Amino acid sequence: MEIQGKIENGRVVIDGDVMLPEGAIVWIVCADTNATRAPGKTKRVEVPLVRCQKPGSVHLTNLQIAEVLDAEDIST
Repeated sequence: MEIQGKIENGRVVIDGDVMLPEGAIVWIVCADTNATRAPGKTKRVEVPLVRCQKPGSVHLTNLQIAEVLDAEDIST
């Protein structure tokens, strides 16, 4: 089912007399290509340097990366 609507005061307002049930899962697709992200400063991701014999051979989990970053914070 496709339902048309618009954004008013930051909320989606559905056109017509369409009533969706409470808790209905919806997908919102913006037809306007001029949509922008909220203003803000973008930040680059900093990946910790892990020294090893074969570069690219170390597979780190998110937890391991967090531990390395924590260790760097403590050492500085």
